[in-house]
Amino acid sequence: MKKIFSFDAETNGLWGQAFSIGALVYDESGKETARFVGRLPDSVVTDSWVRENVLPKMENIPVTHDAYESLLSDFAEFYLANKSDEEIIVHMGVPVESNLLRDMHSQGCIGDFDGPCPLLDVAGELAQAGEDPTSVDSYVSKWGLVVPDFGTTHNPLYDSAVAAVVHQHLVSRRTT
Repeated sequence: MKKIFSFDAETNGLWGQAFSIGALVYDESGKETARFVGRLPDSVVTDSWVRENVLPKMENIPVTHDAYESLLSDFAEFYLANKSDEEIIVHMGVPVESNLLRDMHSQGCIGDFDGPCPLLDVAGELAQAGEDPTSVDSYVSKWGLVVPDFGTTHNPLYDSAVAAVVHQHLVSRRTT
């Protein structure tokens, strides 16, 4: 198994800025070796769907930043320190995580060649396996997989963890 860097962002609407970012790094044995979690105050969230459906799932994540720029800068620092020799993964990374990377670049937090190459999207892996590419949770349920207890969908640490669990399981199915 390769090392994995899995990240997720929660945004103010699908095309809005991130207000929370979670990332987990795993070694070859699947042990967590690094973690990032950042969150802005709820007051930055103006999208009504996000206020009703996402914020309640993030109550256990403390506010860590007061501005988008500082959240991006701190995540970029973590990303740059942990991205080498990793499979960098997301689940359904467009538009949310791709916009996050674009914002990190446009604000000068990462350079022209610092983007993940390749950025592996678990949705494509699920589709290739004949599974529903839109739901990592249904895949976890189908196979009886265990996800670390970070809450549920729309918590960026949970979404990072479940993407990593599904990715690892799909890779192990391909290699056995």
